[in-house]
Amino acid sequence: MSIVISNKSRKFVSNIIGRYINSPEQRLIQGVTALGLQPVIDYCNHKADDETRAVSVARTIGKIIAGTVVGVAVRYGAIYSAKKFSAYTFEKIESGFVKKVVPLRKRDIFMPNYEFENPCKTPKEFKRMHENYVKTMGTLLASFAMIFTNFLIDAPLTGVITKVLTPSVRKKINKENNSGVKDASN
Repeated sequence: MSIVISNKSRKFVSNIIGRYINSPEQRLIQGVTALGLQPVIDYCNHKADDETRAVSVARTIGKIIAGTVVGVAVRYGAIYSAKKFSAYTFEKIESGFVKKVVPLRKRDIFMPNYEFENPCKTPKEFKRMHENYVKTMGTLLASFAMIFTNFLIDAPLTGVITKVLTPSVRKKINKENNSGVKDASN
């Protein structure tokens, strides 16, 4: 069996999704999807006792909210930082094509020197390439930063959210148990 993907679908994915949905947006989509699914799964797990279910639902919601908020913020911040430290200037342009690009200032530590033997990119094409480079560099920076934010921000925030939500979830479970059909064996 072969899967055939039409050119229209390929163009949509590469031109629309690939261009406008980057690392922060992907994390946000992942978080919203998880928030819609995972707590419901924990809530419907009747094999666990009610207290465990309540804590599990609250903790799952806390992890998702903390991870999503911090993940999106760190990714946007890292991409912003990468952009601020990767300004460039065209040193050589031949026949409307970029020949050499260099960092604009000494502080532009993320901007490498580019020298094209065969110039084939217009300044507009180079700008789009540079924007993708900045987003990639920002995502790499964010990945490194998140090693620390997971312990310094996510974990404590998850604990706070769990403490706040557990009583509400416990009350909802108890209300469900009291309003539901009683056990027939009594």
